[in-house]
Amino acid sequence: MNGWWKVRFDATLLCGGLLCLSTLLGVPVSGQAAQTPTDAVQETINDVLYLLTELKESSRVGQRQWEIEQIVRRGFNYQDMAQRALGELGAHATAADRRQFTRLFVQVLRDDLTERLRDYSAAQVVYLAEREEAEGVQVLVAPAGLGIDTRMAFHMVVRNGGWLVDDVSIDGASIVASYHTQFTRILREGSFSDLMEYLKLKAPVA
Repeated sequence: MNGWWKVRFDATLLCGGLLCLSTLLGVPVSGQAAQTPTDAVQETINDVLYLLTELKESSRVGQRQWEIEQIVRRGFNYQDMAQRALGELGAHATAADRRQFTRLFVQVLRDDLTERLRDYSAAQVVYLAEREEAEGVQVLVAPAGLGIDTRMAFHMVVRNGGWLVDDVSIDGASIVASYHTQFTRILREGSFSDLMEYLKLKAPVA
């Protein structure tokens, strides 16, 4: 093999090997910096705020709901959240019932996120800090600036190579824990069908 081609071939193999090693170890390759937890939260919030502005007409409610639901499906660890919110009382539900529950749960998340952010603009949202947690990172957010007492904490975990929202705390209160309390009460007093009807009323589709 010509000496010049051998050097070029060896260099190509070396670069390819480093790229594979970086992928296996989860090390970002130059020019492909990994998204931070705060970046992921900011992207989710900005996307929702954009849609709330662009699709604010009543005639576009259905489209707005669909678009924000896709944001939730992309940015939230919603299947695990749904499972924790349902708890042990949902263990006897059929697979079909659990799938329907998860679909409705996503719509509840969609509407709760919309309601929390409805009155704000991107300029009013301040990202305060990141804090390490046992299984991820907490991103602290002030939805209306530093002068407002309300605080939102997005609990982030890594799934499939990216940061996803695993829970949201409003002034210290977990929304997953709140859902679990509501759902447990309904299941203890009624049936799984009663829970499904409750979710449909809580997050109606336009």
